[in-house]
Amino acid sequence: MKETRIAKRYAKALFDFSLEHKVPEKIIDDMKLIYSVCKLNKDFILLLRSPIIKSDKKQNIINEIFKKHIHKVTLTYLLIITRKGREGFIKDIAEQFIILYKKYKGIITAHLTTAEAIDLSIRNQIIGLLKKQTKADIELIEEIKKELIGGFVLLFDDNQYDASIMKQIKKLQKEFDINLYIKGF
Repeated sequence: MKETRIAKRYAKALFDFSLEHKVPEKIIDDMKLIYSVCKLNKDFILLLRSPIIKSDKKQNIINEIFKKHIHKVTLTYLLIITRKGREGFIKDIAEQFIILYKKYKGIITAHLTTAEAIDLSIRNQIIGLLKKQTKADIELIEEIKKELIGGFVLLFDDNQYDASIMKQIKKLQKEFDINLYIKGF
């Protein structure tokens, strides 16, 4: 909880700064890159959170990794955060910045989980229906889970629609467990 609050504050400060200087599109690309680096490289996160490694060493590492790939404002921001001892929150700050940017642009992320891959026409229908309901742009993230057997699970905002066969099977199992008839007759 505390980490999220800290990350939100730092992300909001960077987001407000990016709006003032009219560079939110450049910064969002940087934040997506930083988030993916942090998510894919656990050693990098461990290095950032290590109390043994000194701040100036961490700044040099961040500078070497990112200076050719991100905007000057973002790099300066990362170095300031590191100097202030908040480098352990970089992944969370990047994630919160992405959330703020999507909210600012009116983009809703929807997660669609299916048993099999869906084709482009079904994908477009789902996006169209969600756009119609939410009146926002939709970013659809697809995931395949064979254990659903069939159907789909759709998550967006704080809503979940579960139309999977696995859910139907579990529902039937509960009904059989509650069966009022005595077994054996």
